Amino acid sequence: MSEELERLDLAVLRLIAEEPRAGVREYARRLGVARATVQSRVDKLTRLGVLVSWRPQFDPAAMGYSGLAYVRLQVAQGKLDATIDGLAKIPEVIEANAVAGDADLLCRVVARDNAGLEEVLHEIIAVEGVERTSTEVVLSRRLMPRISPLIRKRHGQL
Repeated sequence: MSEELERLDLAVLRLIAEEPRAGVREYARRLGVARATVQSRVDKLTRLGVLVSWRPQFDPAAMGYSGLAYVRLQVAQGKLDATIDGLAKIPEVIEANAVAGDADLLCRVVARDNAGLEEVLHEIIAVEGVERTSTEVVLSRRLMPRISPLIRKRHGQL
């Protein structure tokens, strides 16, 4: 990161993370600064790649996909791109990360139920380049994805 994050940048990030719908005007009011100041910080955070999206978060379980699993994939050498392309065609594969260790990819997969999960796993196994899979079924999510504690920690370090 070429520019260092300042206290105000982190305060803006915290508000965005905790109340994304409040808007720039409300952030400015809460921080006691001008709206243009907050907007310039939002623009800076976007330019730096810190703030990457304003997309809403969805809960797949509330949409009928209550099954959640992490699937580790071992991929044939030279087939990573083809494998990613194939995985991208499976809607239930909602995330794929290249990892170090016993697997090459770690995928987050949703399904309506265990029978649906089995169908999705068969689709994954059929993808070009997939040599072996290992699946961890999630029983319950105890800590949802979050960023606010990290922002608060960083803010306290300045």
